[in-house]
Amino acid sequence: QCGTLDNACGIIACIHAIFNCPLVTLDPSTTLGAYKQRVETFTPTERKTALEQDTAFQQAHKKHAARGQTAAVNRDQNKVKHHFIAYVLNSEGELVELDGTKAGPVVIGKCNGDLLRGSIREVKGKLERGEISESLSMMTFNLANE
Repeated sequence: QCGTLDNACGIIACIHAIFNCPLVTLDPSTTLGAYKQRVETFTPTERKTALEQDTAFQQAHKKHAARGQTAAVNRDQNKVKHHFIAYVLNSEGELVELDGTKAGPVVIGKCNGDLLRGSIREVKGKLERGEISESLSMMTFNLANE
């Protein structure tokens, strides 16, 4: 998470999920596909900087965010009541939490390659420990059958 892209944690979580799914291919002529292709060899810090400076991404984000049902909080970030994180599998099949408010990826542990059940288990544990509020939403990405 960064000051340049305030209120973008939802799209950042989606980017994490999409970029970490080896089955997803992006058209390089799209904003997201071009960004991914450009930063594939970058470090995480370089990717963040590149995204902050990507005017095509910023314009697309603003355009689509304006379609939302709530007014965006632009000045007082303490009024932001929601936050988005992503759970992905790493190359060893471990569940990894990607949260822009943390210093880096957090490896949760083995989940037998089952991203959905592993994520549910982790979220239930966070709820039981009081680490997160019951006022939450979850979203999953799954490939469509063609």
